[in-house]
Amino acid sequence: MTEQVETDSLLLVGRVWRAHGLRGDVKVMPETDDPTRFTDLRIVYVGSSPVSARVLRVESVRLQATKRGTIIIMKLEGIDSREQVDTLRRANVFARETDLPALADDEFFIHDLIGLHVVTDKGEPVGTVEEVMTVPAQEILVVSRQGKEAVLIPAVGEFVVEMDLDERRIVVRPIEGLLD
Repeated sequence: MTEQVETDSLLLVGRVWRAHGLRGDVKVMPETDDPTRFTDLRIVYVGSSPVSARVLRVESVRLQATKRGTIIIMKLEGIDSREQVDTLRRANVFARETDLPALADDEFFIHDLIGLHVVTDKGEPVGTVEEVMTVPAQEILVVSRQGKEAVLIPAVGEFVVEMDLDERRIVVRPIEGLLD
């Protein structure tokens, strides 16, 4: 399948874990808080990066509940054996943003936060979001600061007062020592 796609429009949605069964089904660890986003995908891009990813048609998707959370079992066109799945192990799975279900008003893609300006609830500039780390309890904003060491701010209601994607701004309520 040959398809031209703007690689900037591809979002990381999962990572190939291993084979499921003998007929080429692929177990994918989702990189989303809502694994049902996979159910309507018809095409995915699999590779180490969006630029090197190969286009694969999705034949089927199943969700499997595990102790660690939900994993995705996909059947991809042209992947018909465990050996073929093994060539994909640890590869990233990307999807076009336009192929994913629309987000609710209070939802956002993590990449939308990169580059947002961070200010305190008193209007004092803190810095710019350079990365978002995902840890089991929550996301952590890595905020770079001019001439200072970056700070880590948990993306929870106690600290993040407002996220305004239109204004490209995040307002935080720091506790003592958070920004030191």
